[in-house]
Amino acid sequence: MKLFAIVGLALATAALFLSLSSPADAEPKVVLMYPEDGDVLVAPPPIIHMCFASPINVQDLDKGGDFRFSVLMPKGQGLGLRIVFQPDGFGADIHPGYPKEDLEGEWTFQWRVTAPDTLEPASGTVKFTVAAGGSPVPEKDPEPCVGEGTPNASGTVSSTPNGNNSGGGDDDGGLDTTVIIIIAVAVAAGAGVVGFVLYRVRSRGARS
Repeated sequence: MKLFAIVGLALATAALFLSLSSPADAEPKVVLMYPEDGDVLVAPPPIIHMCFASPINVQDLDKGGDFRFSVLMPKGQGLGLRIVFQPDGFGADIHPGYPKEDLEGEWTFQWRVTAPDTLEPASGTVKFTVAAGGSPVPEKDPEPCVGEGTPNASGTVSSTPNGNNSGGGDDDGGLDTTVIIIIAVAVAAGAGVVGFVLYRVRSRGARS
């Protein structure tokens, strides 16, 4: 009976590991951000472009999902924004209402989106600088987002926020889902082996 108890405890531990991995997987994930954190541009970008790994359903905000975006000038003033979501929910374009002067300096873009089905939020901050000699801003509108594997401005593909969370997304430092599953299975298997060995030892002791 104790063997079954130990195996049951191992399986419960494995289930706990798997359940702890769910929130991280459920929260929205950014796979492309323009501008990126630390960019130096010759002028403010006409469009701040974001792509998500899975659709952000902004049609059902009454179910608990929400979104917040803000753009702050170098002196801290906020700007009016026009926000356009892709119909399929994979992307968002933020159009700031820029003034005609005082554009040079460090700008701040803050964002937060919440998945309506899981209520798991993701948020982040991107800081970019406008200065003479910076990189030119795109003249064309950004390409539509397609979810995981969205190509970035250089033509390469990123499966995480800018390859290293440089899109400003919060990172809780959690383990990858695959690693968690391997650990859970190893824990369950190890506990089962230990339980079996104890069971055999005690059985032999009882016989003697």
